[in-house]
Amino acid sequence: MTAAESLEAAMRRALAGSGVTEVTASGEFTLPAYRPTLFPGAVYGFAVHLDQIDLRALFDEARARKRSRVSKLRSIHSIADTLYPLYWGKDKHLGARPYQHLNDPAKTGAIRLSTYKALRGKTIACVSLVVSDYAAAERILRSAYPDMLKTSTVRQST
Repeated sequence: MTAAESLEAAMRRALAGSGVTEVTASGEFTLPAYRPTLFPGAVYGFAVHLDQIDLRALFDEARARKRSRVSKLRSIHSIADTLYPLYWGKDKHLGARPYQHLNDPAKTGAIRLSTYKALRGKTIACVSLVVSDYAAAERILRSAYPDMLKTSTVRQST
């Protein structure tokens, strides 16, 4: 199973029975419509396979930046084997937010994945699910699998 497949399965397991349902990414509207809505929103996650040395390096780097959601390394739990959740997020407009987290944007709150030395050379999985309640889904995922990184509007030097 790939990292993305493991991440997707974990997301679906966490949401099962919560009342938040996955929905199709389709919708209808009639023009002229004031602010037509196509989708109810999405929840997404980033995860990466890390051995204990690389996990420690990423944790230390995030703590040095004051961008770690967890205060102790032992609070970080894998989703499956060595697959660790980096970040859970919600997206009102399908696809916009996950993309912003990849780079180091100005004036945008992002986790800035490309700026972490500990993640260089690592394959990072990203999965997005269109759901009935994206805010609740994000809370459920954070509760089931606490994520490691938090956003910042401060640009990082690479």
